[in-house]
Amino acid sequence: MDIAKPSTKVITSSPPAIQQNVEGSYDYRLPAQPKVCAPFAGCMIGTVMPGYRISSFEAFMGIPYALPPVGDLRFSHPKAYPRSNDVINATVPKSDCIQKNSLIPNPQSSGTEDCLYLNVYRPIKRNTAEKLPVMVYIHQGGWFTGSVNPTIVGPEYFMDTEDVILVTFNYRLGVFGFLSTEDAIVPGNFGLKDQTLALKWVQRNIAAFGGNPKQVTLFGQSAGGVSAHMHMLSKHSEGLFHGVISMSGTANVPFGIKQNSLRLAQATAKHCNITNAEHLSTAKLLKALRSVDAETLLQAADAIKYWDVDPLTLYRPVVENFDSPDAFFTENPEEILKRGDYKAVPFITGVVPDEGAVRAVAILESQALRKTFNEDFDNLLEEFLELPKSLGGQRRKASMDSIVREYFEGKHELSNRGFIDVVTDRGFHYPFYNTIKTYISTVNTAKSPLYLYYFNYKGPHSYSTIYSGGMTSYDYGVVHCDDLIYLFRSPLLFPDFEKNSTHAKVSSAFVRHFVEFAKNRKPYPSTECSAETFPYDSENAICDYVAFENAPNNSFHISKQQKFNVSRMQFWDEILRRE
Repeated sequence: MDIAKPSTKVITSSPPAIQQNVEGSYDYRLPAQPKVCAPFAGCMIGTVMPGYRISSFEAFMGIPYALPPVGDLRFSHPKAYPRSNDVINATVPKSDCIQKNSLIPNPQSSGTEDCLYLNVYRPIKRNTAEKLPVMVYIHQGGWFTGSVNPTIVGPEYFMDTEDVILVTFNYRLGVFGFLSTEDAIVPGNFGLKDQTLALKWVQRNIAAFGGNPKQVTLFGQSAGGVSAHMHMLSKHSEGLFHGVISMSGTANVPFGIKQNSLRLAQATAKHCNITNAEHLSTAKLLKALRSVDAETLLQAADAIKYWDVDPLTLYRPVVENFDSPDAFFTENPEEILKRGDYKAVPFITGVVPDEGAVRAVAILESQALRKTFNEDFDNLLEEFLELPKSLGGQRRKASMDSIVREYFEGKHELSNRGFIDVVTDRGFHYPFYNTIKTYISTVNTAKSPLYLYYFNYKGPHSYSTIYSGGMTSYDYGVVHCDDLIYLFRSPLLFPDFEKNSTHAKVSSAFVRHFVEFAKNRKPYPSTECSAETFPYDSENAICDYVAFENAPNNSFHISKQQKFNVSRMQFWDEILRRE
């Protein structure tokens, strides 16, 4: 069944010229300099950026929302940046947060600790009497890497609609954002708390930019999608947004919550050459870690990995099992989700077919990595799948035997499709499926509706080439992050689509799907998922979802579908069931 596609009107007027420098960044300086004075932030001067279909829009970049988390503020709750008495230069983006991108071959360190800044993009053409809906994006990157630099997370496609204000921001990553000593000394979750503080900044200041603080949609992809869902489950962020979109990640993913974080903090200290780290009090441990230079802290993670760059996400959110008014989670979000004990808001969640490529491609495309993985296949696969610790003894062995039969035809060696599928199902599709079932059984979907999408459009560019470091030897399909190519312009990574191409029309339709949700709490096209519409007895269907797919003659279509490999989800139900 095809759903009518939104019309795509291409504006052919040429945007103002921009210049690219040798590092790949862009010079956005144009004659106009818009100015905004916000009550709790101060006055700031922005710039005008060229659009993709429209001529231009306004950009305010590098606005501080928190004090620099350095010195005594390293490993502490973020502190709001005070109102500035000086005019803030918001014409260029600030540096990314310090990180090492292990999603690409030969990762290098980059960024700085002083990184808690945000960007606000708004249309030039707007009705000043009406406040626009606000969309706040949480970037992807497994909580250890990521950027909202406009050369990677470009706002152009959203600004083309002239219907919303877009906010993007940096938050602390890796050890800096998620170290925890399991007590009030270093409680952890700093990256998530940075996100909450950015949302509070939006509530206090976005009206000055023409945005409606009572119409905020929080959205993110991968760890950003997990984060967005976690904010809905956390009382720490309650009331700061009014709709959530979780792309390729929900709060119940296996890499979502870290256990034994004190042990990890001690191991980190040991690899920073802090003597007797395992016997120091947590207060002394904190003091010692604050004195270590940032680069040493960043590199310490490499020594803790169990194989190559794995686990990708070493430092993660934690449950704060102690009294603290600033706690983000005081219990596991899976338990909160199961009880429905949170303030739900209208919710969109969706996936792409081959999510598991985010890690599998780099291994499958490297002869050396593939060989060493196969040499210790059973142990490494078990580590990759992060089976719960409660799954012990004979049951764990039987489960691994079942997984090898199901995905690898009983052979204890990697295959392209088997490896992609097992990482996809365990890491993304099974949590997605469980989130749907739990949401519709615990939430009033008449008040807080659930919408699903499935992005399966394959265009000329793919993140598989990013993960492999070049061309791939195998068609991995529509992989993790490929949907982002159609939401955000990324000139540093991929060339632009021709404006009259099918790919550009897909982008326009996909962006419109989310923008309509931000405007009306109902995406376009839409189909709701509820307890009444979920096909509980089916082995190959879930609730209706909106699918974006290729069509004959280099076209695309948007349709309503139900197809899903539920039998695989039931397989994982059996593997992970609790006694």
